[in-house]
Amino acid sequence: MDLVHADLLPGRPAVTPAVLEQALHAGMGPEAGGCEVLASEDGTILGVVSYAVHAGDSTGMLRWLHCVEDEQHLADMLITHTLARLGRRTVHAYAEPTVLAPTGLPVRNRPGTRRALEACGFSATDHSRYLHHRLDTLSPRLYGIADLAPHPRGGWQLYLRERDGTRIGEARVSAPVDGAVVLEWLTLAPECRHLGHALLGKCLANLADRGIHHVTTCLNAPDDQPDHEAALHLHQAAGFTEVDQLHTYTRCP
Repeated sequence: MDLVHADLLPGRPAVTPAVLEQALHAGMGPEAGGCEVLASEDGTILGVVSYAVHAGDSTGMLRWLHCVEDEQHLADMLITHTLARLGRRTVHAYAEPTVLAPTGLPVRNRPGTRRALEACGFSATDHSRYLHHRLDTLSPRLYGIADLAPHPRGGWQLYLRERDGTRIGEARVSAPVDGAVVLEWLTLAPECRHLGHALLGKCLANLADRGIHHVTTCLNAPDDQPDHEAALHLHQAAGFTEVDQLHTYTRCP
């Protein structure tokens, strides 16, 4: 638990024993998979790694790894051990979201793990940018142009409209956990793109009025999102701060 919490990005809810239990057993398919702990001779927990084999194409997955970040050799040991367990196959690392974190390794906050992956032959792909906003800095205000409704698949759907009722945008956020949500997407009518800053601000204020303290979001990397810079500036103007870059990794046999 201590190792996981040391690696949590700002805006992520604390990991409970129940969440950790879910992370330990998720993705354990019938072909291969496991979660193994690295410990010293006196029983001190030094690191933990979760891995599995994808049922569809038999590729390996290093799902998540946590260790003392300043000790790169610990990450090296965990990664090398995982590769031996998975055998001769293509292995992807941090390629899927988990209950502990979004897709991708935060390379600024996890330099030891990043260097260990590279030393073990993994190649990086720039996946997204992780942004965070503390909503307790906003003044409580209710906006009549934003309606909040439960989403059928969980979380909330936020509808933005003109005062005459014309719908001009939508947003979806995850279900709140300890006052934190993930802004999964925001879309605006083409004729309202110039109002993006104002509409995003109203969306955030609406969430703040409902007791949400932290909002995070991931923006696709520039190569995958042509308007990345515009989207980044939009979120930054609304109060988001870029915390880290998230990279996925692949190692071919």
